[in-house]
Amino acid sequence: MALSSVFEAVASVAQIPREGVLPIVKSDGQRVCLIRSQDRISAVADNCTHQDFEMSLGDVLPDGSIQCAWHGARFDCATGEVKQGPAMSPLPVFEVRVEGDAILVGPVATRLGAGHQPCVASVSGSDP
Repeated sequence: MALSSVFEAVASVAQIPREGVLPIVKSDGQRVCLIRSQDRISAVADNCTHQDFEMSLGDVLPDGSIQCAWHGARFDCATGEVKQGPAMSPLPVFEVRVEGDAILVGPVATRLGAGHQPCVASVSGSDP
């Protein structure tokens, strides 16, 4: 399968606030939460594994995790690993790339132990 059919352009880097999030919907209907933290972009499922609340309403924390706004579950942004309950299952993490200013999201990363294969893309330049 060609890379262009696996990865989909979903947003631009400039659309995500620094240390913030942007909810998007892939063309197949999957809700994704794009996260910009420490000049890195990651993409996780936009629903908490605890009780299906939107992760894009949560906060990005300085330690590279995202906290669900409803019950406080915290997940690693790169691997989806649970860092704090009440969630028991990791967040699905999507493969992600940055090409120029475009953010491309691919398939869900391979599950590894308590999380998924780490997936982050570096942001170059000094955009807003």
